[in-house]
Amino acid sequence: MIRAGAGIFGRCRLTRLHAFVWHVKLKPRHTDVPPKAYTRISSFQQPMYRYLGIYIQGAYLSGTLLWIVFLFSLSWTPLAVAEDSSSERFLPGNEDAPWQITAESITYKAEGIIVAEGEVVIHQTDQTLYAQKATYNVNTGIAEVSGDVRFEYGKDIFTGKQGTFHLKNQTGKIDNARLFLAENHFYITGEVVEKIGPDTYLIKNCEVTTCDGAKPDWSISTVEMEVTIEGYGTVKHASFRIREKPVLYLPYLIFPAKTKRQSGLLPPRMGSSTLNGVDVELPFFWAISDQTDASFYQRYMSKRGYMQGVEFRYVADENSEGTVLFDILSRDKKDKDLNDPDDAEITPFSRTNDTRYWLRSKADQDLPLDITTRLDIDYVSDQDYLREFETFVYGFEARPDLVEEFGRPLEDKRHPFRTSRVRFSRDQDAYSIQAASSYSQTVGNPDAEDKTAQPLAGLSFTFLPEKVMKSPLQLTLNSNYDYIWRKTGPKGHSLSVTPELAMPLWFGRHLEFEPFFRYTYDLLWSDGDVESTDRQTKSVYEAGGNLITNLERMYDIDWRSAKRLKHQIRPILSYNYLVPQDKEDASPWFVATDAEERTNRIAFSIENFLDARLETKKGDVQYRQWATLTLTQGYDIDEARRDTKPGEDRRPFEPLSASMRVQPFAGIDFLGTAKWDHYDHKITSADVSLVLTVKRSGDRRDYFKFDYQFDEAGQESINYWIDVNLAHGFSAGTSLKRDLDANENVSNSYWLGYQSQCWGVKLATRFEDDETEVSLLFNLLGLGDFKAR
Repeated sequence: MIRAGAGIFGRCRLTRLHAFVWHVKLKPRHTDVPPKAYTRISSFQQPMYRYLGIYIQGAYLSGTLLWIVFLFSLSWTPLAVAEDSSSERFLPGNEDAPWQITAESITYKAEGIIVAEGEVVIHQTDQTLYAQKATYNVNTGIAEVSGDVRFEYGKDIFTGKQGTFHLKNQTGKIDNARLFLAENHFYITGEVVEKIGPDTYLIKNCEVTTCDGAKPDWSISTVEMEVTIEGYGTVKHASFRIREKPVLYLPYLIFPAKTKRQSGLLPPRMGSSTLNGVDVELPFFWAISDQTDASFYQRYMSKRGYMQGVEFRYVADENSEGTVLFDILSRDKKDKDLNDPDDAEITPFSRTNDTRYWLRSKADQDLPLDITTRLDIDYVSDQDYLREFETFVYGFEARPDLVEEFGRPLEDKRHPFRTSRVRFSRDQDAYSIQAASSYSQTVGNPDAEDKTAQPLAGLSFTFLPEKVMKSPLQLTLNSNYDYIWRKTGPKGHSLSVTPELAMPLWFGRHLEFEPFFRYTYDLLWSDGDVESTDRQTKSVYEAGGNLITNLERMYDIDWRSAKRLKHQIRPILSYNYLVPQDKEDASPWFVATDAEERTNRIAFSIENFLDARLETKKGDVQYRQWATLTLTQGYDIDEARRDTKPGEDRRPFEPLSASMRVQPFAGIDFLGTAKWDHYDHKITSADVSLVLTVKRSGDRRDYFKFDYQFDEAGQESINYWIDVNLAHGFSAGTSLKRDLDANENVSNSYWLGYQSQCWGVKLATRFEDDETEVSLLFNLLGLGDFKAR
């Protein structure tokens, strides 16, 4: 597969960039392509044009040309020069930041000619033009610069032998021009860069590369390129070269030179797999408005049929945006055959539908009256869809990445449910009110009876802590209503009201005691006939308190940028007593968590915080939490008093729980949690993760990621990902996902890479679900990745 990365010439941001795709697998099953790059709606979206089967994205060249437009638009205006030869004058191109010119000599000659000679420097803020000679004719409006012409804008550099600018008709040219764009490390050279019209530019004998040195490892060259900004451009006799040898020749190209989002065709995709056959997709982008756009995807699979897709995006304001994606295969020509090992490996369940689709959406929206909305939609036609199409265009990592964009996860592709939900909330200083609805689609086993409880409607109201009259008492009120529906089984309503009284008390500066009392009343009633009682009530009384103190100490240190450390210790002693009433009533029939048991528990916790004060060399101050450690030990008083049978022991001590996080530097993140059973003398659960980033020379980094999980049910797994830089530009890495309980690998990969200054190559192999995949990845700095599988 060939995959072109994001960004080429300069400052434009690309939202879509793909090329032809071929697949070669040792055991092909799914077509695989990496997800598209995705940016906000404000970035550039360019149509695609083709000639002789070669496709190009127009935004490639427009970034460079915008830079040239800026250079040609420098404001040259007449100098008010006195008769004496002053060495410093101003060009009033900008009242706030005037142009300043210095030279060894500045003279005003007859017929309106101003000449600056010897180390000429023309400067404005972060823009500086150097030359040995600059001449300006007031009458003709012609400005000429010559002798080591050099223009610097920030870190970007434009050099040339000489240049002529016709300011009246806004034309001009620079000879032997060379442009360096620091952001993308691009070198662009041209024998002549000429502005031949108000918005039209001509570059002759142009060469582009990101390689340092006089003989670049790779470059793109063209005999002539003519571009009209906000119009189109043409390229004649372009070639891609390795060293100085051409390997790809393009006799003629037409491309858009738009600086705005533009409707049009996007580059196609092509692939092949044993599952789908020949696979072709042709997308079309529609720039509806500045705040909305849509993409339409037409996809044909020789073994499956014709699939259509649409992606709609909108951005209303800083806090309001949304994306909707829908793909449908109206009639799948391929039926599922459980006797086929490949089909049976996808899932062991039958599938009879021939209409296949997946709808997913996420949206954040601010509404009037300070109401915020969060919407997630995830609905699929069958349990096989995500696994059959995950590795190509419409898969689990689909365009765009909704999880990264909105920060809310999707269920894993193997999860038995796809959950859709919506929440409306209004948060104020005194209260919070929320309305919510959710639906979990069962996709694990389509033949099983669906008894999933669906909270289709819910409303919660929280009255935040408020003083009662002028007393030290604080009142809090929590209330919830839910309507529960299910395909099979009882349906009904749940209402819960919980008032709570608390009274924070301070004994000196360091000791706080906060007793509380809360009462919960639950009411459940069904919609129809159920085995349990149609109407249930339950009340719960709960009381307790927290005794808290706070101890801290400061330490003066001088280690790297850390100057002071603060160690804070918070011992917390808590007691909780809960008494459920109406024990004779039947257990709740749809909300198991409401079935609370009697609680008589005391717990002791110690929270530790280590905070550092960091000072930079410039005197800036930052604070970083280096580490936290929390230990909690619970004790069940009722268990300690329980009558026992002969030979039976009480176990009042709960497992000791510990949680630690260590982040002393930006490159280290350690998180660990564990529980220790005092009676069985073993760890009952643990979750440990470590992310380590090591900086190397040349802006390189080594990455180490490790994760270990173990729970009381016996589920145990280990994952790691390692990528290390070796000598002379070589690197190596490996990753593993292993189920220790089943004693088998879920997936593992190995790769070996080489990276020079402007290009790299990586050979990788991946093993997953009895499938082996080998890929070869080429990287050209500024062009992106090209992958063959």
